[in-house]
Amino acid sequence: AAPPMRAMPAAPGDRAWGTSAPQTSRTNTHGSLMSMMSEPRRCSTAPSSALSDRPAGAAKIMSWIESEMEISGLMGCEPSVERVRIFSTAFGEVIDMLPSYRPFLLALQKEYDGLVQKLQTEYNAVAPLEGRLKIVKVESFGFVGESMSFFQTEIASFRRRLNEADTERNALRIERDQLVQDNISLREASERDKFIASESHQQNLDIIKHLDRCEKQIEQLRKTEKDLHAQIKELELNISKKEFRIVTVEGQLDEERTKLNNMVPKEEHEALRDELRHSEARYKELEEQYAAKQKDYLNIVETYSKRVGQTLSAREEMRPLTPRPTWRCCRGLVDPDAPHSVDKAEFIQDLLQNTFTRSRAVISVFGLGAAAQKSELVQTYTKHPLALAVTGLEDPSRRRSSSPSGRGEEDSATDGHGCRGPGAEEDGYFLPDLDPETPVPLRHDEKVKNLNFSRKKVADFLDGMLKERARHAPGTYTMPFLDFMVQHLNTEMGGEEAAEQVAEFAINIYASVRRYAAEPDFLAYLLLLLNKLPDTAVRDNKLFCTELLRLFTTHFETGDSSHGANTITKSKFFWGLREVLQNKDQKMWQDMATFAFPGGAGDTLIDFESLLYDDFYVMSPLVYVLRVQHMEEVLSLANRLEKLVRDATGLSSVVKYSIVQAALKEDTELSLLQAEDYAKAFNVGIDELSPQCERNIDELLSMMRHGDIFHALYFPLLSPDDADHPHVEPT
Repeated sequence: AAPPMRAMPAAPGDRAWGTSAPQTSRTNTHGSLMSMMSEPRRCSTAPSSALSDRPAGAAKIMSWIESEMEISGLMGCEPSVERVRIFSTAFGEVIDMLPSYRPFLLALQKEYDGLVQKLQTEYNAVAPLEGRLKIVKVESFGFVGESMSFFQTEIASFRRRLNEADTERNALRIERDQLVQDNISLREASERDKFIASESHQQNLDIIKHLDRCEKQIEQLRKTEKDLHAQIKELELNISKKEFRIVTVEGQLDEERTKLNNMVPKEEHEALRDELRHSEARYKELEEQYAAKQKDYLNIVETYSKRVGQTLSAREEMRPLTPRPTWRCCRGLVDPDAPHSVDKAEFIQDLLQNTFTRSRAVISVFGLGAAAQKSELVQTYTKHPLALAVTGLEDPSRRRSSSPSGRGEEDSATDGHGCRGPGAEEDGYFLPDLDPETPVPLRHDEKVKNLNFSRKKVADFLDGMLKERARHAPGTYTMPFLDFMVQHLNTEMGGEEAAEQVAEFAINIYASVRRYAAEPDFLAYLLLLLNKLPDTAVRDNKLFCTELLRLFTTHFETGDSSHGANTITKSKFFWGLREVLQNKDQKMWQDMATFAFPGGAGDTLIDFESLLYDDFYVMSPLVYVLRVQHMEEVLSLANRLEKLVRDATGLSSVVKYSIVQAALKEDTELSLLQAEDYAKAFNVGIDELSPQCERNIDELLSMMRHGDIFHALYFPLLSPDDADHPHVEPT
């Protein structure tokens, strides 16, 4: 048999065209298949020997299917409806051959047929779409043709533009080559210009360096000239000193020659000695007569007192008759020939108070008031109602009227017409003072009499307390100064019986200190009573300017003797202060130069003795600034010391040496503490000092504040190299 014809590959939608083929072959096919299967058949209940015929029937069905496929030209084609019909016919015959499975196979065939019918329906619904797609395909071919013609037109346009671009490119290339040549020539010219500019710049630098060298040489020559002038002036000064010394020595020689010429003979000398012995004997005799007269005088006074019934307490000085004072002219301030002493005394009191008040006011205007306003320490501790306005810090609401004669500071402070507050004064009594800032031993809920202590009495008493405490040091340094003072007063004034007098005296001391707290001495006393400053710092503060004056007098060269022995230039004085006060802050130096220094240029001659003289009543602005700054420095370091130690200790009341040393070694200034300082603070020998040493934190802080660290850092000191050589002002 000839091989079956293979179908051509179907185009999209070709299968849809086969649905309209005539379906007349089913009956024929079925008939031929029935004829092939017309041989006798057995029922399903036949013996199993009939099973051997089944393979032969299956082979016939398969051969029939192949023949139908060849007839229909479907052999080797893709699955189609016609092929399914052929297989469906063959499946029906298989169902007839298997009567036992007929219901199941019929149901299966029905489902397959339903599915095929559904797919065929869907396929038929897609057939118009396939036709449309074919139309689109044809239109696409037409569009492709149009596109090809358009593309050909565009290609021709692009080729024309490409030729134009090539022409333009060639022209630009020629132009670029020309620009490259121009660029090369310009670069060469630029390199030449850069080289010339560099050479010119180098020449300019050389000229500038030469000018700098010339200027330095000129400056050096000027300095040399200045040094030569200074040396010449110093030599002239030395010559004048030597000439003065020669004149002095010649005068002394003349005096010696005169003495030698005027010496008496030996006989006259012996006669004068005898006369002297007689005079001494007469003097002793007169002394005995005076003692007898004095005894008679005392007996007469005692008899007179008993007669008139006059009683004198043990404390009052027995002076029934006041000696007549010796009045002096006092450089024209007092008239000694005035008839009444009481008038002269009243006048001198007014004059003294007026001079004191006005001098303070003038000094306040010339820097003292501004320096006090700048100081936070002074502003903090001079706001009490008792504080006097001696530095221009008085609150206008507390200002009191003063008479033209100058009365007003002392009198108005005691007349009770000022501000009222804790510890204020009224009618000669201090009002109750329960202010938390007042120390506990000095608080009182009743009025206390104002004893009107003077500055001198308060200062003498507190200085005596400082000396008394220093005699019992260091054991007494562990308690606050106020407690030591009250304890000493109790001992001196009669124990517990005089407790009221002790309290009155201590309250008056504290009130007087607060009244004069705007002055450095009493500001230091106030901080001492409040346990803010140690005793050693107060003593250093009182001796601060005295030590400065000693250093300037001893170790610093003075100016021309014609202007005074203690004259010095302003700049030299300033640098001298910086040399002996090396730990002072820069801001403090600026404040000092602004408020405390006299006016004038750096070469102005000034009298450093007048500037550094620490007068108890009339102080210079420089002394005021130096002493207040010293207290601020000590107070700042003491507060920092206490904060570091307490922060490291926490809530514990006992502290160890290892903790204190670790806490203070990070501080720049407190790290200077030596083992000797720690040994004194822990009250042990230096050999016994160990990390495990312990002490109460309050006692430790009190002992450390009385150490030498404050004196070493803030007290005027010369460096060891300068101590043996006079200071020369730097050029």
